[in-house]
Amino acid sequence: MPFEILGIGSALVDVMIRVNDEFLTKEGLPKGGMTLVEADRSKDLLDQFPDSAKQFCPGGAAANVIASFACCGGNAAFAGKIGKDKTGDYFKTQTEKALVHYLELYSPDRQTGIVVSFITPDGERTFATHLGAAVEMTPDDLTPAVMNQAPLLLVEAYLVFNPDLFTHILKTARTNGQKMALDLSSFTVVEQNKDRFKKALENKYVDILFANEDESRAFTGLPPQESLNVFTSYCETAVVKEGGKGSFISKNGRTVRIPAEKVNVADTNGAGDAYAGGILFGLSKNLDIQTAGALGSKAGALIVSQSGARLTPENAAILNDYAKKILNS
Repeated sequence: MPFEILGIGSALVDVMIRVNDEFLTKEGLPKGGMTLVEADRSKDLLDQFPDSAKQFCPGGAAANVIASFACCGGNAAFAGKIGKDKTGDYFKTQTEKALVHYLELYSPDRQTGIVVSFITPDGERTFATHLGAAVEMTPDDLTPAVMNQAPLLLVEAYLVFNPDLFTHILKTARTNGQKMALDLSSFTVVEQNKDRFKKALENKYVDILFANEDESRAFTGLPPQESLNVFTSYCETAVVKEGGKGSFISKNGRTVRIPAEKVNVADTNGAGDAYAGGILFGLSKNLDIQTAGALGSKAGALIVSQSGARLTPENAAILNDYAKKILNS
């Protein structure tokens, strides 16, 4: 297989805007959550701010995880559909700059998806997502041969809104004999699709599961460590993130707590994605879960110390050096 991991998800571009909590309340956006919006609603939100207030960054949950994996030194690829527009060109270019191989999928009609990422003074991010071309990805785009290019697949939970595609990916991965990692991505997504996620876990389609505190509570109704016990009844490896408090990782009956690195938080956008990329890189190299967790914690700390969901070149170099030291120790 040519790659160590293949990520499948929505190819999106983030537009980051700093706001106060009152703005979120006025616009009816649940703080810390993700709300799907149509193109006109996305435009209305963006038009309320001058261009000088907007910062652009390639995004998409799975794409961010894969970029973090690549920054660690991994051989990674990503599949997601974009439009034939400048936004799509930007996504493709930035993804390839991160040393991720982009499996090109284009929509002839729809524009590339945009996520308006509102950042409040506490660093929390709230998403208004217009999926655009991303919704047109179909099972025909992801044949068994296309998918069977890595032993490990990473899928974002947002794909559950396309149930035929989500089911196709899970079943094809099983037929191909590939391991499946799933990131629950957003508590609002979990709340709206709990039964479908539960079915995927009960059918043992998922080998590695990631969730943050809100996502795990939305699924189980329990605190993080108790949620971990529920998740590990379904899959080999489970990770529950608690933001600045750290995380829990459990694999094959062993559970460890990973402390978070203390940093000045500039922006939490992409923190969980960067963390997951580090963990998956460590697991792909057969590192123990404590060491893989330390790598994920380093990636998460670097991403929250800056703006944007992808590491800057300087921080990417720091993460790459850190991963090399771990592998060579």
